[in-house]
Amino acid sequence: MTKPFVAVDWGTTSFRAYHVDGDGRVVDEVADGHGILAVSDGAFDSALEQRLSRWDRRLPILAAGMITSRQGWIELPYRDCPAGPADMAAALHRHDMASGRIVHFSTGLHYLSPSLGHDVMRSEETQVFGALDSGAKHFITPGTHSKWIDVEDGRIVRFDTYVTGEMYAVLKAHSILGRLIAGDATDEAAFRRGVEKALADPAGLSHLLFSARSLALYDELPGASVSSYLSGLVVGAEVGHALMGRDPGAQYLILASAKIGGAYASALEVAGAKAGYGVATAIVAGLRAIGLAANII
Repeated sequence: MTKPFVAVDWGTTSFRAYHVDGDGRVVDEVADGHGILAVSDGAFDSALEQRLSRWDRRLPILAAGMITSRQGWIELPYRDCPAGPADMAAALHRHDMASGRIVHFSTGLHYLSPSLGHDVMRSEETQVFGALDSGAKHFITPGTHSKWIDVEDGRIVRFDTYVTGEMYAVLKAHSILGRLIAGDATDEAAFRRGVEKALADPAGLSHLLFSARSLALYDELPGASVSSYLSGLVVGAEVGHALMGRDPGAQYLILASAKIGGAYASALEVAGAKAGYGVATAIVAGLRAIGLAANII
């Protein structure tokens, strides 16, 4: 048994804190939609204290996410790949709060990407460290900016970022492609149709996207299905591109709930790849692994 602690996942638009006991179990939780961008005048200290007020101030805090970014509380330099929990433990930054609480900030990772030049992430690496016991070597973290993360010998050696979620939101709300969308009901057949089209030509996405309008104009795609079809195109193009440099027969672990990661599981199935889901609180286990490596807990 180790020491109990508080795990904090503080992102751009959301906040979660977990009271974790000595066995690594979450015994209490605080969550809201107020991420770092909702904190006024840099008052992060008081914002965190308010949320953790009912928990013992002696509990060490381990925090990850965009809280250590340029827009966050304390900007920390990225740790270069390859990296594992011990490497992140060596890069922890201690901060003493006004209340007497002690926060240990875990930074993010940098990868010298052959395609982008530089790729970065904050918090997704911690989720992966919390899911290493699964034995998986390939991980996917869906979101506004999804990540495909590869592990060797317990260390992250490579990752690729896709702005698929953000692109879908922009196309749907701010482009002519979204004008014919009628409702947000899920149409699995339309989604898979989009995935199949994109998998056949992932590099041609900017051309294929127009079919979300042209098929609807000629009544080959109902308005109620356009949203799902468009989603299938962008997710399918991501999956097709990401699998080009990876083993399609490997097991891919999606670090999200089925509600959030279901589109990726479906697209991977269409692509002939195997996918499963990791636990929703993988970041807690990841912070625990970092805390253990640093002898904090």
